[in-house]
Amino acid sequence: MPGAGALPTMVNVDSSPTPDDALPAEAPDPYRLVAEIARSTLPPEQADVLLDRLGAALERQPSRDWDRLALEHAQMQHELELLASTDRLTGLRNRQRFFEDLRREFAAARRYDDELSVLLLDVHGLSTVNATQGYRAGDELLVAVGETLLRGLRVSDIAARLGDDDFAVILPRTGQAGAEVVAARLADSIGAPVVIGVASLDGAATSGADLLERADRSLLERKRHAGGGAPVATA
Repeated sequence: MPGAGALPTMVNVDSSPTPDDALPAEAPDPYRLVAEIARSTLPPEQADVLLDRLGAALERQPSRDWDRLALEHAQMQHELELLASTDRLTGLRNRQRFFEDLRREFAAARRYDDELSVLLLDVHGLSTVNATQGYRAGDELLVAVGETLLRGLRVSDIAARLGDDDFAVILPRTGQAGAEVVAARLADSIGAPVVIGVASLDGAATSGADLLERADRSLLERKRHAGGGAPVATA
């Protein structure tokens, strides 16, 4: 026992920093995560709309309601992904999403030894409508083409807008004969002069891009067949 005048024994305290993994994990900031994706993938006006909606949702939620907040976050992310993969004018898939879908469908068809066809559509009337009636009328024509494609296809089919007047369709489990029937029906339904190229999977196709290139060659051949006069609706 220490004497009456002895100092108390000092306890040795470890003053080394606490490891990062011993600290409580910081809750993720849904607004920051979505904002980063929105600003990098969407036009400014669309990003602003999404972020305004998310901000309003966050203000309505109590800080302890993490389950509902996580659901809001997941829904916003899903909507963001849809917007980033959709053509803003027609509501069809955009070019980037189309090529992703084409790679997936080609791989699936090869794996399961299934049929697959691609249509490539060229709407001839757009430039004439733009020149004679204005770009608003041209946009209305493109919207009408998109609606016709959605109405005239199966749920499993994939329609996309690739460029100004260029559209494409992926037809899973469809061979050449069936694809020609679909192309003829769409050509009759679209309210503008259109030429449609068709290509179907066979042993020579090496990729989805190869299949699309063959559809493009079919399209060019059918344009030449249409002649130099007024374009005609043809598959």
